[in-house]
Amino acid sequence: MKERTGHHLLLTAHRGTGPTSVFGSTFPDKYLPENSLQAIKAAILDGADAIEIDIFKSGDGKVVVTHDDEIWRNAFGADRSGAQLPAGETKESYLVGQKTVAELQKIPLGRNGETMPTLAEVMELVNDANQTLTQCGKNPIILNIELKDAGAVTEMLDLLAEGSNGQSATPLENIVFCSFKHEALKELKERAEQRGMMGINIAPGIKTADLFGKDNMNPDFSLKDPAAGYHPQAMDNLRALVEGNGFQGYDGILWDLRQPIVDLAVAGNKAIHASTSDFRQYADNRDFSHVLLELSKRVDTFFKCDNVDDARKVLLESSILLNGIGIQMMHKQTENGEDCFYFYRPSDQQDISGILQSGANKPIAYSKLGRD
Repeated sequence: MKERTGHHLLLTAHRGTGPTSVFGSTFPDKYLPENSLQAIKAAILDGADAIEIDIFKSGDGKVVVTHDDEIWRNAFGADRSGAQLPAGETKESYLVGQKTVAELQKIPLGRNGETMPTLAEVMELVNDANQTLTQCGKNPIILNIELKDAGAVTEMLDLLAEGSNGQSATPLENIVFCSFKHEALKELKERAEQRGMMGINIAPGIKTADLFGKDNMNPDFSLKDPAAGYHPQAMDNLRALVEGNGFQGYDGILWDLRQPIVDLAVAGNKAIHASTSDFRQYADNRDFSHVLLELSKRVDTFFKCDNVDDARKVLLESSILLNGIGIQMMHKQTENGEDCFYFYRPSDQQDISGILQSGANKPIAYSKLGRD
């Protein structure tokens, strides 16, 4: 994306090839289970610049890759409400933190028997891919680890320091940590530096309420007033969180991003991670691409997307159209009846700079559209 648009825009594969638990107890055949090795490999082959995964600690102290502690939220065919659990299980026992890795990897995540990987397995897959990319003169894939379990800090750092299966450790510059658990991120940074692991990349998660205020939130986390601006203390609070703790970026929801947070990132030389989830209808509305293209003019921008290939196509097309470099063709016939084709470039360019004042409209969740 950087090479083709001239913007500082990187595509992060969200949970590999996007969330699948959002579809219900099962999901359409064409999708791979979220956070599975198969989904991560597919995202790598699609040319993702980064891979986003979520981690928890298992009952036997291993770091595993899954979005939820509640196993029923991701197990294939499971009742997502947790009302119907396997025999002998309760909501207190059927948790990632209560099971060993061996037990967890007996639970299918997809119709083809895919199972929950460990962080070590994901690191091995990404490291192997990066070795090939480096040999070809390409940039390595960045691993974006979302710390879902504050109790997994020590075990994760052990793994990052020691490597896995005889491989060398993943270079810290190839890893970005994010989380809504801000205290856990502070602990992560402190413990990493105590081990001599300096320059760790951290981008704390920013909730909609952090920007617009809790009083402007509906129970479903939407805004009561879609035209509302950030609350008065929002930018000061974010500056204190990120710059005050030596973090490297801001991880916000794409639909929440406005000009003030861009100005804050520019002033502090910070990156922006623009998150989406359950959003695959990229060609329906170009607002999302306009926000990303404006962001990435100014700061390094990571777009967490559910389908890297589709997102790339729409972003590239939007970039071409906005810059007025789309090639137009006109056909005429000469007097003697020969076909003649004229190619030209329109000189007009669209100004979308105002998109960061209002932001992009939040779309309906893809899984609710019934397209699959």
